[in-house]
Amino acid sequence: MNRTDRTPPPDPYEKRRAATDRKLRAALERLIEQRPSHPALQNGYRLEVATLAREAGVGRNAIYTNHRSIIDALKLAAARPHPKAAESLEEKVVELRAVIREMQANERRLLTQNAALLQRALSAEADAQRYRRQNARLVATRNEAARPTPIGAGAQNTR
Repeated sequence: MNRTDRTPPPDPYEKRRAATDRKLRAALERLIEQRPSHPALQNGYRLEVATLAREAGVGRNAIYTNHRSIIDALKLAAARPHPKAAESLEEKVVELRAVIREMQANERRLLTQNAALLQRALSAEADAQRYRRQNARLVATRNEAARPTPIGAGAQNTR
C-alpha cells in the first residue's frame, strides 16, 4: 500500500469547520432568497454577518475567524440588488405616488375651504363695522331725542 494515495481522515476540528461552512452557505442562500427560517428574521433583515450568524445558528466570531470567503460572498450578495426587492420598491413607489395624489387633492380641498372661510370672515368683519356705525348713529339720534329741552327758554311770557 502506498501511503501517499490515502488522505488522512479529517480531524474533529476540520469536521466541525466543514459542517459550519455548510450551515453558513445554506443560511446565506436562504437569506438571499428572502426565506429565512429563524423567527426573529421573519419581519425583515439586512444582509449582515450578525444576521447570517443568527440564521445559521453559529457565533459571529466563528465566521470572522474561519470563514472569510462566506463574508466576501455575503458582501457581494448585499451589494447586488435583489429582484424581489426591486419589485417591492416599484410597488412602494406606486403606493407612495397614490398617497401623494391623495394628499394633493386633500390640500386643494383644504385650500378651497380656507378661502371660503376667509371670505366669510372678511364679510363678517365688514358687517360688524357697518353695524357699529349704524349703532353709533342710532345712539346719537336717541341721545338727541332724549336730551331735555328747556321750556320757554329765551321766550318771554307776554300776558
